[in-house]
Amino acid sequence: MKIYVFGLGAIGSNLIVQLMKQYPDFEYFGIDYDKIEEKNIKTQAYFLEQVGMPKAYAIPIIASRFLRKFKYNPQNIKIEKPICIDYNISDKDSLFIDCFDNAKSRKLLLGTQIGHGNVLHIGFSPFYSAEIMWQKDYDVPNDVDKRQNDICSMPDAVSFIHFIVNYSVLNISNYINNGIQNSYIITNKTNIIKL
Repeated sequence: MKIYVFGLGAIGSNLIVQLMKQYPDFEYFGIDYDKIEEKNIKTQAYFLEQVGMPKAYAIPIIASRFLRKFKYNPQNIKIEKPICIDYNISDKDSLFIDCFDNAKSRKLLLGTQIGHGNVLHIGFSPFYSAEIMWQKDYDVPNDVDKRQNDICSMPDAVSFIHFIVNYSVLNISNYINNGIQNSYIITNKTNIIKL
């Protein structure tokens, strides 16, 4: 299976590393244009010595600390218009995961020609809740109001982000093993609402 992770921030970087540990024989594509900043170290999978590196190129360094062999393709690209991914793969052989942290990028990905039922959106929405939603259930949420604190600066940010990542990996495993697509909204008080 090929797994594409769009956005390698707090959710995406931790998610791709967890998936690589759980499914080391899959092929992974990490898509992000940003570089690692020191403020990212608290909530993202990166290390201090990686500050300044493109996020897409830092992932294999992290993976090599846990795995001897893995298949990873960095995509250091900025998505500025709806894209069409055509790698001559069938839908059942691929999973596309949107971990973008802004509405503009999420909308661009939602408008792409990728997948049909195999697109999963994972991200934060206003009011400090998280969404783990398959394409059939998904509407792009608004960005968090700039006057609100960034969710990554909350006192329990690290715990909440890792909870969302781990819950997402369980959901992805349920899809890979059983074909089941459950969508959820999760508040930072860990109230889980199944859609």
